Amino acid sequence: MIPFDEYIAKVRAAAAAKTDPDFLLIARTDARAVTSFEDAVARMNAALAAGADMAFLEAPQTQAEIEAVPKLLKGPCLLNVVSGGKTPVMDLAYAERIGFKLAILPGILFQSAMAAFDAVLAETKATRRHPDMKVSLREKFRRVGAEEWDALRDRFKQPAAAE
Repeated sequence: MIPFDEYIAKVRAAAAAKTDPDFLLIARTDARAVTSFEDAVARMNAALAAGADMAFLEAPQTQAEIEAVPKLLKGPCLLNVVSGGKTPVMDLAYAERIGFKLAILPGILFQSAMAAFDAVLAETKATRRHPDMKVSLREKFRRVGAEEWDALRDRFKQPAAAE
């Protein structure tokens, strides 16, 4: 963890460098795990005062700490929801009601994908057959942006040589 003064200087510099009003500067601290909950709150309030648009106090460790974050911070705050992490998982509607302005779920798709991988491999092993994938090949390509890639490829094709 970097010293407090250096941390706030970085937040000030980032805030001063902003040119797009739609850019959201989220200041994060991991001080809760290193020093204390109180230190993390102090760092977040200082970061908000230094120009951060939102505070990300990483890893409140109890329900009481989670509930205290929006009350103690002097600005919008973010909740990081990670199954199996240090922060207890909570209902997102409740998190919004108590004052969190943004919740992130950084591992949810990866965890879900891993569970799906395990299930399809177990089915394949058990049946010795390729499972019905329920999503067409065309839909798979559409979902990963094939139409946009096709348009780019067409845009940058070399013109045919004159005969």
